[in-house]
Amino acid sequence: MATLMIDNYDSFTYNIYQYLEQLGAHVVVYRNDKITIEECIALNPRNIVISPGPGHPLNSSGISREVIETFAGKIPILGVCLGEQCMFVHYGGTVTYTGEIVHGKTSSITHDGRGLFKDIPQGIQVTRYHSLSGDPKTLPDCLEITSWTNSRKVMGVRHKEYVMEGVQFHPESIASEAGFRILSNFLKWEGGKWNELRIHDIITSPVISKSSINEASTEIISPSLTKLPDSLSSLQLIVEQRKIDIAKAKCQPGFSPSHLKKTIDLGFVPDTIDIINKNDYLDIAVIAEIKRASPSKGNIDINLHAVEKALQYVSAGINCISVFTESRWFKGSLNDLKEVRNAIDKIPDRPAILQNDFIIDPYQILQSRIYGADAVVLYASLVPKNQLKIMVELAHSLKMKVLMIVLNEEEMKFAASLNIQLIGVNNRDLNTFDINPNKTTSLTKFVPENSILVALSGIRTHEDILVYYRNGAKAVLIGESLIKAHNKTDFIKKLLAVQSTKKRKV
Repeated sequence: MATLMIDNYDSFTYNIYQYLEQLGAHVVVYRNDKITIEECIALNPRNIVISPGPGHPLNSSGISREVIETFAGKIPILGVCLGEQCMFVHYGGTVTYTGEIVHGKTSSITHDGRGLFKDIPQGIQVTRYHSLSGDPKTLPDCLEITSWTNSRKVMGVRHKEYVMEGVQFHPESIASEAGFRILSNFLKWEGGKWNELRIHDIITSPVISKSSINEASTEIISPSLTKLPDSLSSLQLIVEQRKIDIAKAKCQPGFSPSHLKKTIDLGFVPDTIDIINKNDYLDIAVIAEIKRASPSKGNIDINLHAVEKALQYVSAGINCISVFTESRWFKGSLNDLKEVRNAIDKIPDRPAILQNDFIIDPYQILQSRIYGADAVVLYASLVPKNQLKIMVELAHSLKMKVLMIVLNEEEMKFAASLNIQLIGVNNRDLNTFDINPNKTTSLTKFVPENSILVALSGIRTHEDILVYYRNGAKAVLIGESLIKAHNKTDFIKKLLAVQSTKKRKV
């Protein structure tokens, strides 16, 4: 069962989403005018979060108050900022000017130590972004105040009978103390009424670090980028960020999954070609990367022009261009993918285009097809096998090939069962980014006869390639060393030890 979050068109919505997902929840997000009550009921949510948002709860909260009315007393409900104000006005209270405008400032609060504030220290600093708040003089009889500032401004309310609480501040802000703990308390609740409350620990793999709980500052100028706990590995950091990116993309008008599917069904997508031409199977094929940065190297070429680099690769005679589209750590974009495809689309016998990203959702496969990829990279370790199978089948149905990256024998055998054309063995540990050149050679014996083995990471010299070629690799993916090479053609000639890049004989 999922956590349903009603998005009141606020920039903090996906910060809350991120925190909840990190705590073990599965969150689905719908904007306050894009879902009906009937659809909310059909989702059968485990609990509900009403997000922050601009404006007044009486005219800017969409379906939020109706959601409160429908689910009150049935499942736990949490309101944040505007969400808390919705509770206040729904039960008859007044939300008005608070007497001070606080945007990005922190305040110390006192609380009653119950509900959301169980085991939370007194005097924590919380981040406030509001000019309105509930008027305590109009507090509805069914609600009680749970927290307040030193100037007695209402910072939280709780329903006396129903499992329902709201906070005026932003627990998901990086400047709020104990934000993870507050949201964790909410996620543990089961039941609709306090006298029937059951505490159910859904946190399967806590990722809360002390720094993310204790950090605070007196003021932040604008909503900051989300900060992920220090205990997450580099790969986990990337995946958590991609979850947020995908959720945001799906909510953009004209970019929903159904919209993308319709675009594809109408035929408004470019044709695809084989990722590596069969005439090259007896040689070693080169897949050249386009990326501006990486987590292991930092900035590689932050001013890289994707189209310029792609045309250099075409002139050098490479087989395939891999375009990194992850934006935060690799500084890429889907626009890079689109521009590269447009630039080389009419070139005779053009190279194939491979989208390289951390694909964890079928939605990203739809994006890949629309933006011009011939093939996509899927990492076998990122998602459960059933999800991976769904994404492979979707890619194949859209006439795209898959390069599946594996790390061990089990993943190699699973890739073989899915009829994957290209299987890559990454010599780089995706969590530590250390390189082990023996990883590819140790797995070559498990490569199916009808698949092409691709060697990845740490390839800089002809000797590097020879090791993999002699162990069955038919393609190599080259990134940083080729990106930085002044003359791409000469570099590839030296790499392959050939006089011409046409034949690619090793």
